[in-house]
Amino acid sequence: MSKRFSRNLILSVEYLALCGSIILIFYSIINSNWEVTAAALAVVAAIIANFNSQRISWKQEDEYEADLDIKFDLKIVRKMALLVIENTGGSRAYNIKFTITPELRVLNNKIIKDGDLTFIDKKERIQYYVAYTPDMFDENSKGERPKQYTVHFSFSHTENGNSVKKQKTISMEQYRMTTSPDSDLENFFIKNSNISEKLDKLEKAVLKIKN
Repeated sequence: MSKRFSRNLILSVEYLALCGSIILIFYSIINSNWEVTAAALAVVAAIIANFNSQRISWKQEDEYEADLDIKFDLKIVRKMALLVIENTGGSRAYNIKFTITPELRVLNNKIIKDGDLTFIDKKERIQYYVAYTPDMFDENSKGERPKQYTVHFSFSHTENGNSVKKQKTISMEQYRMTTSPDSDLENFFIKNSNISEKLDKLEKAVLKIKN
């Protein structure tokens, strides 16, 4: 039984119980049976409290489990487009498999079509150097490279667990009109890496002027 099916089954039972309790409240009020009304109200309160508790528990469970994302990234290495497979979840992902359609050409004219990884730890990322960013945009515009790729990928939460299957379309086109698809963030850190040293020099210069 899948996690989604079991959760939907639990929610269905709770909704039926909630609807039944509300109907019971309605008829008990009509018949002035206040004891039944009070009991039904208590049941409704318990169902709502249980639902809220379940929602928090399921959220924590989902955050702990492994989850994969595959995308193009232009911010890690300046002027370089990367294909990144990242575990965004809270535990190790196992038995990672992915297929890219159409085939993705990367540096040195190598092709990525199918991938098979034993595991990826939480918050870990696997990177493939695809192409220099300006070259990739230029090839996309000229039709020498596909603008979109469909990625089918799967992984499991345990070594021998059932596979979680996903599909995603990835593209670089959304970055084309940004102010700097190369890496504004990286440029900022590079230019300001010695900012403390510059401030010290400025302070010394100001003190010399005062003296």
